[in-house]
Amino acid sequence: MADPQTLLWQHLKNTPKGLQFVRDHEAEGFILPLYCAEAHLAIEVDDDPFKPKNDGERERWQEQHRVDIMQVPPSHVRRNASEVAAAIVDIASRRKERFAKSI
Repeated sequence: MADPQTLLWQHLKNTPKGLQFVRDHEAEGFILPLYCAEAHLAIEVDDDPFKPKNDGERERWQEQHRVDIMQVPPSHVRRNASEVAAAIVDIASRRKERFAKSI
């Protein structure tokens, strides 16, 4: 069985709803595992999504580029990757609309 991040990527890589997700996006000294630039959204598959991340450089980059990082537990992805991907696509679609209006 594929690791949860790869499993989720399988559902997001074919531009669902016209959204373009990329894997391992390099951003000023760190990597965003899954990223959708037009929605200003990054996705991390993380064992402890509530653990605070002490990374000031990443936080400054997020603020500057108005990017939110959505953390998804691997157990959710393993249980139902297609459902998790559908939720991410729904959130990303709404964010894409919102950012398109603010330009």
